[in-house]
Amino acid sequence: MESLCRVAFLKTVSIFSESPESLLRVIADKLVEMEVAEGEHIVLKGELGDAMYIIADGRVKVHDEDYIFSVLKKGDVFGKYYLLDKKERSATVTALSHSYLFRFSQELFNSVVRNENTVITGVLKTLVDRLRDMNIAEEQLAAQNRLIATQKEELEKQKKELIELNATKDKFFSIIAHDLRSPISTLVSLCEILRTDADLLSGKETHEILFSLHDLSGNYLKLLDNLLQWASIQTGKIMANPEKFNVVSVIVEVIGFYKILASSKQVNLHSAAEGDINVFADKNMIRTVLRNLVSNALKYTNMGGTVALGVTLLPDMIEVYVKDSGIGMDAETVEKLFKLDRTFSTVGTANEQGTGLGLILCKEFVEINNGSVHVESEPGNGSTFRFTLPLSE
Repeated sequence: MESLCRVAFLKTVSIFSESPESLLRVIADKLVEMEVAEGEHIVLKGELGDAMYIIADGRVKVHDEDYIFSVLKKGDVFGKYYLLDKKERSATVTALSHSYLFRFSQELFNSVVRNENTVITGVLKTLVDRLRDMNIAEEQLAAQNRLIATQKEELEKQKKELIELNATKDKFFSIIAHDLRSPISTLVSLCEILRTDADLLSGKETHEILFSLHDLSGNYLKLLDNLLQWASIQTGKIMANPEKFNVVSVIVEVIGFYKILASSKQVNLHSAAEGDINVFADKNMIRTVLRNLVSNALKYTNMGGTVALGVTLLPDMIEVYVKDSGIGMDAETVEKLFKLDRTFSTVGTANEQGTGLGLILCKEFVEINNGSVHVESEPGNGSTFRFTLPLSE
């Protein structure tokens, strides 16, 4: 490249933009031209820096193995920081295309800027611009990382929801296939016996079949009711309608509802709650929760046992408990209680059947009303179910 062309080119380079033409002519005459092929290394990481390079044509990348720090083009400068001192290169520079460069040695730099500060000023200005660009790039990268983190959280949330939906679907089909089909099949069989063999049955046998039909119908109705309420929650059709009410009166009501059942099992069902304790929740949902918990307590309590209900006052909340002296549960069983994909049902002390769905319904109803459910139990020492509700202001 002719000297005049070099001078004209140097005027377009940022570090020489304020330098006088007389200085640029001196520099232009002493620049060393370089031609590098695509993929050829110009600077290697770790080697001692002693020169600056100006790209006359082509493109290069500044990188550390596969990680690219920046891509430079015609008029850009690299290696300029090493004109001030000799340090090991922190990155490799490789040609991305067939390129032409000018090499500006440290010795030349020292000789031409001894009495001329415009080049130093240009280097500093370029350095400031590069730092500003790096800050912008870092801010953009941080924003992208935040976006990726948010997207990752959303994906994890969607994954969790998908797992729960699959568990809901599996439980739904399990209930239809087993919990609903089995009692219906039994009902049909007992009715068939009554229809075809009524004349052959004794009064006692007929009574036993009718008693079984009554129990099966009641269990089936309870299961269907729980299933419909649970399905309504899943589809968002059930919403809490909170109101101020006396939770003690609901406890008394539920005890009255199960008084005959408790008497038939000779279980002492009573309440330790007294007075007016007002909460802010959906009354019908809490009534359903208490019915399910009391029903379970009676189911797993032996004859002569006790089931007690009570209320404990907490700051801004109350805790309702249902405590029984029944057969209790081990830690593994307790851990499974409220998990949809691991629900199960065991036979009660008087061979009562369950659905495995009531406790899940309790948990969802309590949480819809801003409360939480806890269980304490030991094999042979009974169980205590507790749930919290917000106090009425």
